[in-house]
Amino acid sequence: MRKIYAVLFVLFFVPLTFGQLIPKFGLGVNVGVALPQGDMGDLYKTGYGGSLTVILPIPGPFEVSASVGYNAFKFNNDYINKLFKEQTGTDPQLDLDMPLSIVPLTANARYYFTPALVRPYAEVNLGISMGTVKATVPDPQPGKPYNVKTAESSETKQFLGVGVGIVIGMGLVADIDVNARYALLGHEFSQTTTTTSGGSTTYTESKSNGSYLGISAGVRVKL
Repeated sequence: MRKIYAVLFVLFFVPLTFGQLIPKFGLGVNVGVALPQGDMGDLYKTGYGGSLTVILPIPGPFEVSASVGYNAFKFNNDYINKLFKEQTGTDPQLDLDMPLSIVPLTANARYYFTPALVRPYAEVNLGISMGTVKATVPDPQPGKPYNVKTAESSETKQFLGVGVGIVIGMGLVADIDVNARYALLGHEFSQTTTTTSGGSTTYTESKSNGSYLGISAGVRVKL
């Protein structure tokens, strides 16, 4: 009886293990947060979004894939109001509606450090980023003092990401994927502050390329 149980265990465990290691086409869906850095981090709050990934099978510890993502960021009115208060002594209580959306389209290369059910990895992402800012601003008209208008600006720039993560095998059909990624964008973010002292005015400009730290989790389905 003990031998029969041992055989049954092997019959179950071997396909489960090697099913994780045989490369297959797959589809990944992730959701997560994006923590903007630098000038982008001053102007925008934490973003939320997700990604869809098509996984291409190749042998060995490598994996290639293609992804499309989406992250939405709200404008940081708290930061702007703080700057105004520091310069004027009063809080203007601005509530500007200027959301930012980032849509990266990337090709990805991944290296798995261990061929096991729990597989840590490193990853590089290279592609383009489509950024869009929509601004709703006051636009008073005759007879319509509270009229507003919406302006939109878009641009496409390069995208580079590097990250690490871990894939946890859940069976022959699906895996769990958890990762962290630092993304560098080609979009430039800038801000200008004004300082007045002794009758003279000084303008200070700060600008840098956008970047964010992304943390996400999701499911990878084997097709």
